Amino acid sequence: MAVYGVLLPLPFDDVFDYTTEEELVPGQLVEVPFGREELVGVVWKKGQSADIDPKKIKQIKSVVQLPRLTAEMTAFIRKTAEYNLAPLGMVLKMVLGMKSNQLPKQKVTLYGLKIKNENLDGIRITEARKAVFDFLDGGLEAEKEEIISATGASSGIITAMIKSGFLYKKDVLINEEAEEQKVNLNKTAALTEEQQAAADILVRKVGSGFSATLLDGVTGSGKTEVYFEAVAEALAQNKQVLVLVPEISLTSQWLRRFELRFGVTPFIWHSEVGVKDKAKTWKAVALNKAKVVVGARSALFLPFADLGIIVVDESHDHSFKQESLVTYQGRDMAVLRAHLEKIPVILSTATPDLETIVNVEEGKYDCVKLTKRFAKAVLPEIKILDLKKDKPQKGPWGVSFLAPTLVDELAANLKRGEQSMLFLNRRGYAPLLICRDCGHRIQCPHCTAWLAEHRITGELICHHCGFKMFTPKRCPECGSEDGLTACGPGVERIAEEVRNRFPEARTAILSSDITTNYKQISDVIHRTANKEIDILIGTQILAKGHNFPDLTLVGVVDADLGLMGTDLRAGEQTFQLLAQVSGRAGRGEKKGVVYLQTLYPDHPVLQAVIEHNREAFIEIEKSSRRLLHMPPYGKLAALIISSANQQAAEAAAYYLGKCAPNTELIETLGPAPAPMNLLRGRYRYRLLLKTAKNVNIQEVLKKWLNMVKIKSNVRVDVDINPYSFM
Repeated sequence: MAVYGVLLPLPFDDVFDYTTEEELVPGQLVEVPFGREELVGVVWKKGQSADIDPKKIKQIKSVVQLPRLTAEMTAFIRKTAEYNLAPLGMVLKMVLGMKSNQLPKQKVTLYGLKIKNENLDGIRITEARKAVFDFLDGGLEAEKEEIISATGASSGIITAMIKSGFLYKKDVLINEEAEEQKVNLNKTAALTEEQQAAADILVRKVGSGFSATLLDGVTGSGKTEVYFEAVAEALAQNKQVLVLVPEISLTSQWLRRFELRFGVTPFIWHSEVGVKDKAKTWKAVALNKAKVVVGARSALFLPFADLGIIVVDESHDHSFKQESLVTYQGRDMAVLRAHLEKIPVILSTATPDLETIVNVEEGKYDCVKLTKRFAKAVLPEIKILDLKKDKPQKGPWGVSFLAPTLVDELAANLKRGEQSMLFLNRRGYAPLLICRDCGHRIQCPHCTAWLAEHRITGELICHHCGFKMFTPKRCPECGSEDGLTACGPGVERIAEEVRNRFPEARTAILSSDITTNYKQISDVIHRTANKEIDILIGTQILAKGHNFPDLTLVGVVDADLGLMGTDLRAGEQTFQLLAQVSGRAGRGEKKGVVYLQTLYPDHPVLQAVIEHNREAFIEIEKSSRRLLHMPPYGKLAALIISSANQQAAEAAAYYLGKCAPNTELIETLGPAPAPMNLLRGRYRYRLLLKTAKNVNIQEVLKKWLNMVKIKSNVRVDVDINPYSFM
């Protein structure tokens, strides 16, 4: 019997020893007993790891009949864990799937009727059991989950029906596999001279080892068509392709463009995809039958058999940063995976982040530029609306949040039959309710945050933990019946004002709490593209690469949101967001115009946006970060200490602070209560480690954390290069 160290999808770095008579190799998937359950893990190494009696080592139950993880994949798991200081097993959990049933099943348990429906005469059965009989009537066999979903019966009812002899169950081996994608490589795109030159450079990189290339093109310049040429080359070499997108909303238009070009629908991977479809995709990827996958950041951890290229679309987008479980930056991990796979990675964006720009300047990344919009389209004119002078006017429509100039432009655009967009990066109807009689504000019981009003659903919702309650009719503090007043606008309130002002206009809201799934988002995007919507109102989903040729007017309701934050990247993120939203206007033959409503018209970020002067903004941003030795001119790591017990969290934070490293090249800031001190019922404190660029910050952190024994009721989360400082 040989002993193997098996890595399990659990929050540990250590492997667990198991025995088997079979000869196994690293990367093979195996099913093993662990406590009272059975888990799928990966053979990590041969030989015993733990100092225990070999007789006590449990046996591997079975070898999973799926391709083993490649050496490049296991190296990626290891490097991801090392860089982000995450438990090795938690990175494996992302590979195998966050849910235990995401891996393809080798067998299923089916349930069928032992007694036919017509033979039930004289037998008393409940309505729930009758529903099961009706569903399975006619010889149908189904899995338990299908029966429960279709009939509303509980798992206990099905178990009881088996014991009563009404149902049988049987295990069936399955060999359900997706067919290999057949891609049409005969179609070509008509590219401009500039686009063709860029495409030629990217095509030459396919099959030539590792490279990282920034595809830097203004909004509407045809970046997608350009990187499609590199995708076509990878497919021509019979390689697999991964395209990462920041939001599921981006994929509906992207998919149509891909299907038109390549004649096949790519496999899709994001949070809205069901467990069965994910299992099918996982297996197709591992068997090299899925040639193209488009997905969110988690698609990066799929077990590709023969990956040929990675594209990170809208690579600047902050949603590529994951801040739960394993904290990682998807863009950076895409570069890491490409390096380990020895393949090219393309970072495509109109507003690259400063880290990427500096990597280009230092020669680590290549850069290809697109400076012109496609066809006859030109960049929109961007104008400032100073809200101190152009004040919104109250009227029959109620309180207004739109400047008179913007209202007039919306009316004129509507009259011309052209489309408009209003952008406000704030969900719901209002960010808080306040009582006019006693001043009471309704706070989340689990977070240091006010509850936002969502009038469409009649709820108050915490945007941090998801806590919900029905909007009260009276003030909870003083009992006033008409004292509660909405304070400030959200997208629902802007949509209400638009409907009141322009009742004839066809409007829609695009916001993650209203358009809650892929189908709803795709529907709104489709209707807008087909000119079935006159005025589209939404949050940051609107900035995600959509192409509406007839949209000529964009109004940013609050261009100041984010400008006043102390966040390291507040200015950069605001510039990117405003530039991307502005880029939705005038993408067809008609010229677009953008209005930014602001109380700070002279702010350098806004001036850079209206002048389309990214270079000026970048130079200002570089200077301030260089002066403070902030990324990319230094390194940062955050430690977030949390506990349900406030005293325990505070004590652990201050104990860590006492042991913190401080040298000429290393500085520790804090501890201090986190701005979001209470989150999801846990009290939070923060420390910030700041080092010179040439310091191995992971090694510093490991030594520091190994010096300190943390109590079991306290959790310490590490965030390398943090984006959130809350």
